[in-house]
Amino acid sequence: MYSIDVFCRVVDNYGDIGVCWRLVRQLSDYGPVRLFIDDLAAFARIEPLINPHKMVQSYRRITICHWDQAHTLSPAQWVIESFGCDLPSPYIEQMPLHTSVWVNLEYLSAEDWVEAVHGLPSPQPNRVDKYFFFPGFTPRTGGLLRPFQHTTPFSWEDIGVPAPRSDRVAFVFSYPNAPISMLYQALAQRPESWTVYTAATTPAVPAPAGLTVHTLPYLAQAQFDQLLDLADLNIVRGEDSFVRAIWAAKPFIWQPYIQEENTHLIKLQAWLERTPFTPTIQQLIEAWNQSLPLASALDTALDQYPTWQQQCRQYASDLAQQTDLARQLVAFCSQIAQNKVK
Repeated sequence: MYSIDVFCRVVDNYGDIGVCWRLVRQLSDYGPVRLFIDDLAAFARIEPLINPHKMVQSYRRITICHWDQAHTLSPAQWVIESFGCDLPSPYIEQMPLHTSVWVNLEYLSAEDWVEAVHGLPSPQPNRVDKYFFFPGFTPRTGGLLRPFQHTTPFSWEDIGVPAPRSDRVAFVFSYPNAPISMLYQALAQRPESWTVYTAATTPAVPAPAGLTVHTLPYLAQAQFDQLLDLADLNIVRGEDSFVRAIWAAKPFIWQPYIQEENTHLIKLQAWLERTPFTPTIQQLIEAWNQSLPLASALDTALDQYPTWQQQCRQYASDLAQQTDLARQLVAFCSQIAQNKVK
């Protein structure tokens, strides 16, 4: 067994910590894990049993430390730096005495170049090579995190909103520039009735007549996951909710993290080209990301809902054939550590 340190900075609300929390819980099956995070308050919103004022605490076999604690603690044998978050200098200086593997867990991408750089080392001034580990959708990448099986039943009462009384349910977790008004208008005109639940961070938009919209409070990660499983249409953003929506195997629309010069649209297109989605579904997702009229594409997609549903189920089934990210990461680090011993 190896000791493992995972570092996380909260940059985009809860996506960074969402990914890292899923990862460390799975890594804890392989050895003692410490999670260093700079924003315990954000963490506590997705895991309510976390004490945002306690600098060091244990939960689910994991030691959770505020970022500043890394200045005084000895590094682990394996160090995982999430999304290029830049480790504290005193910690980096001590790594040669303790650390055999240093990994930078990169952002998820479907672009072709990812396969070429996945697993490559980068020499560092402290003489501990840093390896780039890319999650991805192909066997030549690091794979995807798998969801947990939650045993606590989902309850609308627990999260303080009314249960839906409509034919179908949509969940919306979007960035501020998403065309929410167009979505609401399109759903309000559908022959089936819809209830929309929006994440706490989703911009508030007036609901048209005929459409019920509820704003959710901040949800624990387990509740968030179960909501994705229950909804008939999931509109998600970033990385953590995107991957979880794939495993929900329900029709979904993804909005990647917005970048300068529309780089996110290149990432979106690279991903769409690897999906089994029909041109109509792809056009709908593109329209959502470019704030283009989407009523026609949404109508067509929802008119063919069983087909869209089957495409999502097949997509999740196909991706499940690939080894998951946590197991690939452990195998990768184990191999590097063993090579250093030889």
